[in-house]
Amino acid sequence: NGHFVGFSKDSRLPAEFDITEALAKGRAKTKQNHEELDNLRKDHELFVLVTRWSDGSYLEDQDHWWMAGIHRAVDILRRPNGADVIDFRVQGDADGRLSISFDCTQTSIDECYAVATLFDDDQCNKFGGRQSGGNQVWSRRMPLIFPNHSIKTFDLSEIVCNGMPKQWTAEDPNLYTLVISLYKDTCSKPMQVESCRVGFRTVDIIDGSLTINGKIVTICGVNRHDHDPDTGKVVSLESMAKDIEVLKLNNFNAVRTSHYPNSSEFYRLCDFFGLYLCDEANIEVHGVVPSGQLVNDFGWRDAFVSRVLRMVQRDRNHSCIILWSLGNESGRGINLTKARECLRRLDLSRPIMYESGGDAALGTGVTELTDIVCPMYPKVAEVVELGNDSDDDRPIILCEYSHSMGNSNGNIHQYFDKFWGPNSRIQGGFIWDLKDQGLRKICHKTGREYFAYGGDFGEKKHDAQFCINGILFPDGVAHPSLYECKYLQQPIKISPVNADVIKIVVGEHVPEVQVEMKVEKRNKFLRFDSLDWEWSIISDLSTPL
Repeated sequence: NGHFVGFSKDSRLPAEFDITEALAKGRAKTKQNHEELDNLRKDHELFVLVTRWSDGSYLEDQDHWWMAGIHRAVDILRRPNGADVIDFRVQGDADGRLSISFDCTQTSIDECYAVATLFDDDQCNKFGGRQSGGNQVWSRRMPLIFPNHSIKTFDLSEIVCNGMPKQWTAEDPNLYTLVISLYKDTCSKPMQVESCRVGFRTVDIIDGSLTINGKIVTICGVNRHDHDPDTGKVVSLESMAKDIEVLKLNNFNAVRTSHYPNSSEFYRLCDFFGLYLCDEANIEVHGVVPSGQLVNDFGWRDAFVSRVLRMVQRDRNHSCIILWSLGNESGRGINLTKARECLRRLDLSRPIMYESGGDAALGTGVTELTDIVCPMYPKVAEVVELGNDSDDDRPIILCEYSHSMGNSNGNIHQYFDKFWGPNSRIQGGFIWDLKDQGLRKICHKTGREYFAYGGDFGEKKHDAQFCINGILFPDGVAHPSLYECKYLQQPIKISPVNADVIKIVVGEHVPEVQVEMKVEKRNKFLRFDSLDWEWSIISDLSTPL
């Protein structure tokens, strides 16, 4: 309606503006006819200006398609009077402790109270829709008392489910649903209802190893960009679900949201299907020389800090997030030190991971900024060396490795030999990356469809095929390397105990042979009886006997 309401510089996080006053004023017109003015005020105009380049662009120098525009949903939310819960935080621990904290402001003098109720998750499907009523497992009523109509934080922490909740892991992602309802004492109808899913799980570092619910896990991960060959950075819910389905079917258990927070829907799907996430702030100062210039410039401090804190404030209720990341390849300095300190004030329940850049002087994933030693593209021998370093007691998880460009991933089995090996500090990593970032295009000469990359749009400055480096083609079809990853990441290992070779000749007597196989369980939470078993004997001609 012609009234300025605000601006935002982080292109991967929600920007929220209070437009109440602008709506009340209506559209500003100079016409004298009062009846016409009244009619005009029934309609409202919302204008959004997207500025492609700004000083914020220096913090968003990731290796991917730089596409201008709005990539995610635009919503207008109407909050009725009395809807005074302005934020809430929830954490479920593996021992059954449920901690709830919510900020509330009082807009009336009436006394009010909140009711927190926990349900089992049978009532929801994977997209959050209601299927059938879930069982109530816990509920508490809290009177809310406000001093001088101020904003106040209310906290509640209790052991629920008799201390034995169904725990959440990527292998077995059990969820509950928490509902917070706000009431006035004089009215039985709630003024406000907020809800989220809750998984009971605990992330910790014990004796140099990252643990989930007290057990050491191996990160079979991949880096993922938002990408669709037809819609670019606009990624549908169905496309996100398909990515997760492919990952689960091929024994991946983790995703790093390289190098920015993903859409909120992606986190809800990961909660439901079960994937561990490293949630990464929208910070990459890749092209600035020297690389530590901005991170040590006090004038950029608030820009670094706000991008990290806003990510945590949006995402901290998601059980799937087990690691926070301060960003990627942005150097080492006072601004990220401040961002880390501020993050710690918001959340102590997850370790922080950060790789500062390829320059050895910047630490290559071993600085004081990270709780996880997270090098980028180390050789296998270097991984072993890090694991044997007696002066460091942090887990080792490769933030990027096995760069999947062209005919690649050939020696990835050598990494997994160490990931599954006896050194419990060497705990896996995130392959680079999930999808080739090609865009579907039609050749105007031949009519042939192909996936375009840098230079295929007539641009003079580009990185050629550098973003064609996934284990999937842009449309989700598998590269051959995907099947190698599936085999190496499988939740069991089968090996022969007696390795004698028995030659069987067709038509001759077959001697009685006893074959012993060793089956080793690699997953940490599901039992053997959760798996279905099939076996067959195959000849050297690959036909069943």
